[in-house]
Amino acid sequence: MSVGRAAVTRGVLLRLREQIDFIKRGKELLKMKRDNLAAETNRLLAKVATRNEFDKRLMAAYETLKTAYMTLGYSRVQSEASTVGLIEAKIRPRSVMGVLVPEIVQGKKPAITSITSASAYTAAEKLSGLMTELLEIAEAEGRIESIAQELMMTNRKVNALERVLIPQLLETIRYIEGRLEEETLEEFFRAKRVKAVIRGMK
Repeated sequence: MSVGRAAVTRGVLLRLREQIDFIKRGKELLKMKRDNLAAETNRLLAKVATRNEFDKRLMAAYETLKTAYMTLGYSRVQSEASTVGLIEAKIRPRSVMGVLVPEIVQGKKPAITSITSASAYTAAEKLSGLMTELLEIAEAEGRIESIAQELMMTNRKVNALERVLIPQLLETIRYIEGRLEEETLEEFFRAKRVKAVIRGMK
């Protein structure tokens, strides 16, 4: 509401005071949401921070797979791999402070006991041991992406309320309060003058 266009009435002043109280409560809720989202992001970043260490272990596991290929040949490794079932995992949405983030639900891990070659078994053991961790990191990265967008939007809303809307409303309230005070004083002096005129006529 523009100061220059604000209607100078007590009703408008009351509505503006109620409005600014409502907006301030909304701002506090947004700040709480922002803080919780930031805390969740920091927790997820700590999980993703292990990615470099994980990548090293993954590369070491691939080295065992490379050894299996060199020892057994492509066809034999593929044959051994075909005896192992697929990893079961489903992605479902989950709400964190009103933000939909991915949640990966892992099913039963496939057994590798059917692999007969020692080198292929070693590679499968190392790689299957890393799959759960890989899914957890992927889940954390997906959540960070979703939360980061909402966090930026929430922060922009808080800043807009704190720096633009609330100051404008406070300025309008002060303007109306000042005008009403002036009108009250004018009315007071006008009443005194009328009383003085009436007394002079007696």
